[in-house]
Amino acid sequence: MNRYGLLFIIISFVLMTPIIWAQQDRNTGQEPSQGASGSPVATAQVLEQFHTVSVGGRLQPKSRIVHKTYHAGIIRSVAVEEGDFVEEGQELFSSGRKDDVEKRYEPFVVTARISGWVTEVLIQSDDETGDSEPAVTIIGTEGYALQAYISDKDASKVQLGQQVIAHTTGGDEIHGVLVNRSREPDYNTGLFTLTFHFTDRQQGHIGEFVIIDLPVDRATGIFVQREIITRRYGKYFIWVVNGAEELEAREVELGPVYGDFVRIEQGLQAGDRFLVRLTGREREGSKINTQGS
Repeated sequence: MNRYGLLFIIISFVLMTPIIWAQQDRNTGQEPSQGASGSPVATAQVLEQFHTVSVGGRLQPKSRIVHKTYHAGIIRSVAVEEGDFVEEGQELFSSGRKDDVEKRYEPFVVTARISGWVTEVLIQSDDETGDSEPAVTIIGTEGYALQAYISDKDASKVQLGQQVIAHTTGGDEIHGVLVNRSREPDYNTGLFTLTFHFTDRQQGHIGEFVIIDLPVDRATGIFVQREIITRRYGKYFIWVVNGAEELEAREVELGPVYGDFVRIEQGLQAGDRFLVRLTGREREGSKINTQGS
């Protein structure tokens, strides 16, 4: 079972929304090379790391229009049923004046304001209706929308316009974009509302619950795996390979941690080579053959 499938199982036991999970990015972008001595060596690079927060929500139609009666009167005819597909401008229903017993006046025709699927018909012929009563609902076909919620701590760290990937219960991916973040939170919960848009003709369906991983706390710098850092007398060191192809225990200053990786604030520069797997037998000045690395 993949990570997303497990999350959906957990959701089924939690009767609380919104649901937010913290994730962490694990990609360093550093590909170690194999020296002739068998010691993997990597070259330090300036990279981007970030934490992610996972938000969940249900896919909704991007557009949903409830067509209402324009005046009090009598429904003369209903031209659609639930499940019909209609084009913009197509007749939905017509209504006449309540006092027009002899039907001397032309009925008022209500047409579809968008192309899409009829999902609800609340009227039938000869019904007496009031002014602005819901009559026919149509959902558009231009794609999906999703609303999710994010904490005040993370709300300012997401980027409007960023591309996102939503994961369905079956493990499918739906590509979309973050289009809006509410100006204010819900002051009872402190949560901000995020709105995502997804194009049509993708995996997934209206009403389906999906999960989106959003990058937050972005940072650039030189990152190394935490496990290759050694500590001596309260200081931190990394085994680097100097120009003489010798090991050198170089003192470094550590920065913030991102999952299994930590940013090096001082002591390691882009282009420096360092060991990415330790044996415990490393010694200062030991030769290490990295030709062809």
